[in-house]
Parts: sequence; C-alpha cells; structure tokens
Amino acid sequence: MASPPDGAKGPTTSSNGQAQKPQKSYAFPRSDHTPLAAGLRLGHTFLEGVGEGLWNVWNNAVECVWRPGEPYPHDLSGKVCIVTGGNAGIGFATARALARRGAHVVLACRDRERAREAAEAIARTPPLPGCCGTPSPSPSSPPAPPPPLSVEALPLDLGRMDSVRAFAADWRRGGRRLDLIVCNAGVMAPLQRTLTEDGLEVQFQVNFLSHWLLANQLLQIEHERTAATHRDGSKSGPGSGSGSGSSPSRPGTRVVFVSSVVHRAGPLQWGDLLSESSYEPYITYGGSKLATLIAAKELQRRFDRHPELRRSDTAVAIHPGIARTALATAFFKDYGAAWAQGQPALQPLVRMWHAFMDTAGQAFLATTDQTSARMLDACLGESSELAGGYLAMGRVYAPDQAAEDPTRAEQLWAVASRLTGYTPPPSLS
Repeated sequence: MASPPDGAKGPTTSSNGQAQKPQKSYAFPRSDHTPLAAGLRLGHTFLEGVGEGLWNVWNNAVECVWRPGEPYPHDLSGKVCIVTGGNAGIGFATARALARRGAHVVLACRDRERAREAAEAIARTPPLPGCCGTPSPSPSSPPAPPPPLSVEALPLDLGRMDSVRAFAADWRRGGRRLDLIVCNAGVMAPLQRTLTEDGLEVQFQVNFLSHWLLANQLLQIEHERTAATHRDGSKSGPGSGSGSGSSPSRPGTRVVFVSSVVHRAGPLQWGDLLSESSYEPYITYGGSKLATLIAAKELQRRFDRHPELRRSDTAVAIHPGIARTALATAFFKDYGAAWAQGQPALQPLVRMWHAFMDTAGQAFLATTDQTSARMLDACLGESSELAGGYLAMGRVYAPDQAAEDPTRAEQLWAVASRLTGYTPPPSLS
C-alpha cells in the first residue's frame, strides 16, 4: 500500500504487518427527538422533495420548447479538477461540462473499465466555442476540427481507505496543481445494511468519511506544493516567475461536497452514525448527507482561520437535484416497493410502480444536464457568495439548523480523524 501523505497516521498494523480495521462505534448521545418531532422532520423532508419534483416537471416542460444557454462559458485551460464517481450520472455530466470549458479533468472511480470508457466519451465531446484553444465561431471561416478534451481516469475506491491514501500518495508524487475537488460519488439507501472492507457502514464511509479523508489529504498536498513553489520562486529573485518579492496570492482550491435534500432527516441518525443499533436506509442516507454538508461548512471555517487560505480556498455543499440517474431511479424503484417484498400477491403493484418510474415518473426527475448546470454554480460561482454555503433548487439555500452547529462539526471532525487515522495539518486546524 502506498504511504499516506505526511501527517497522516494511517491504520495501525499488527505484528504480522496486516492493516487493522479502525475503531468502530463513534456515536454521540442519541437525539431527543420525540416521535412527533421525528415525524415532522421526515414530513418536512418529504414535502421538500415533492416540491422539487413538481419544480422538475415545470423545468422539463419548459425545456421542451426552450433550451437555456450554456452557463459559465469561461475558458478553464490550465485548471485541474478531480471528480469522484465521474463515470456516470451527475458526476459524468459535471466532468464533461468542466472538460468542455478547457479544464483537465480526472475521473476518480472504482470501476477502471467504466472510468476509461467515460473518459474516452468525454474526450470526444466538442468543446465550448472559445474554450480549449478553439476560436469563437466566425461566419467568414470554416470551423477547424476541435482538439480532444483533456480527461483521464484514475482508480479510487471510496469503500477502502487504503485506496484513498494510495490515490493521495500518487497525487503527491505527480506534483500537479489542484484547483477543484468534486466529492460526488455516493451510495444511496441500500435496503440492507452493508459494510465496507474497512468494517464501516457503506453510506457513511463512501458518502462522507472517505471524501473527508480525500479532501483533507489533497488540500494538505496542494498547500505544501504551492508553498514550495513560492519558496523556490523567491530564491530565484524578483522577476522570475512567481517569486516577486511580495507574497503572491494562491490560485486556491475549491472543494464541492454533494449533499442532498435528505440531509434534513440526518439528525435522526446522529446518535448512531454507523447504524450499528438499527438501520433504516433513508435515514442512514440522510445522516451521511448531513455529514457532507457539515464537512463543507466546517472546512470553510478552518479556511477562514488562516488568512492565506481565506483569500483563496473555498468549500461548498450542494444538493444538485433529484436527478434522472440510474442511482436515483433504482432507489425509487427499490425503496418505493420495499413494503411489498416477499409478498407474491403484491408483485403486480410492484411491476406497475417500476413501469411508472421508467416512464411518466421520469418527468419528476431533473436531467443530468440540468443538474450539471447547478453543479457548475458550486464549482465556478463567485467565492464571496458561496463560501461555506449550501446550494439547492439552483440557488443558495438555508440548510437544516443541525448543519450550522460548530459543536456538532467539531464532534464529527474528531470522529472522522479517529476512524481514518488521519490528523489534518496545522494549516487545516
């Protein structure tokens, strides 16, 4: 296994050299939600989802007669972006949108073959006019063949923390800059509680914990890289590259955490983060998505404590929408029909529900193009407007109050550090 970045403790090892699983059971005191309060919280979450579904119906109807233009038609040449889970769904659409604007995009995915195929498909996509070195369209000259977009696939299995550490170690060796991390990959409400190879509940680890470890390690690497670049430039004297006497501002790295409207159900899971005492797919999913939202807000607080980071680095959380993806469709099919499991007499109703989700039900889901446009808001919007914020329904949105609690964030940070064996460096304290 590759060595973790400096400052990372990594898992402990036994006398035979085998990595031991991290400690389990880092839960907080159970919430004091009464059944009524819990019901109201779930009802709020459900109604917000219904409202979004109706909003999607309207947007899909409008797009039948009018297509909006491309947002953020800026040339991102020279920028380097990582998108986890970029081989399908929202991740694929987001990676393609960034690559079409000239960024070099790294698809960090578990399935190497699917990631390779996705990278090839993105590379064949035409760039936006004026991006990737292509001239803006001119009526006086025929268009030149566009160059292939800049995209590559690298292995990353968020269900294995040693894979996360290996990815970060490989990134350190490459010495590349990093402008954007999109923590997109996720698992959505499997009907049965599932454990990762690290012995942790899969949604908590994949959706939050491994992304927390990945983002902190990559930020540490980027901070050290830019500090070394500045030192080397300063030694060369004024007028040589970035060494100009005064301390230049860093270009900065943005971290985008994909959350969900279901985060509002997350506080119900707070007393049992790893779902060891009980497991309810929807609520466990909400707990993991609340954790990602808290991570974005706490990371921004840590940026703000350091003047050199406050001017450059940004953390944002986003609910990109209830999207028309295989992940979401499978969730609605499986979860919506879970009550009929093992009851043959009800299978005709299950088939009707599945047929509805495959046809008319798709109107209640946003297209991946719609969600990628919202993702671009989080990736490319003004830092002054988005830093530490939560985006939903295409705008900055008020999250659940639990996401704003600094004490809860400190608790979560301590749990993440213990479970991963990683202590963030002083620059992220």
